[in-house]
Amino acid sequence: MKPRQVEVAITRILNGAIAELQDPRVPMIVTIERVGVTQDYGLARVYVSSIGDNGPLVEALNNARGRLQHEVGQGLKLRRVPTLEFYAAGASPFERLPSPGPSGGEPL
Repeated sequence: MKPRQVEVAITRILNGAIAELQDPRVPMIVTIERVGVTQDYGLARVYVSSIGDNGPLVEALNNARGRLQHEVGQGLKLRRVPTLEFYAAGASPFERLPSPGPSGGEPL
């Protein structure tokens, strides 16, 4: 499968799997904005949004990652199931990295 086909398939599978979650932090309507997979299909970054605060939603989806990966593995016939990472839509995956401390020197 081509990367775009895998991304579309993951989006389709996750739409159904997220709707079936019984977690109170997951609202009724969750939108998967986009899915990006690495070239080796080892990692899939899923950007989600909903009405209101997306923080609890992302936390709930990361807690249910194992179940959601299992659903993706059953729906995709790949040798290796991508590891799912969930982010709020509009967020960069690098936002969670700590910012470097002060350099201690004067800027030039």
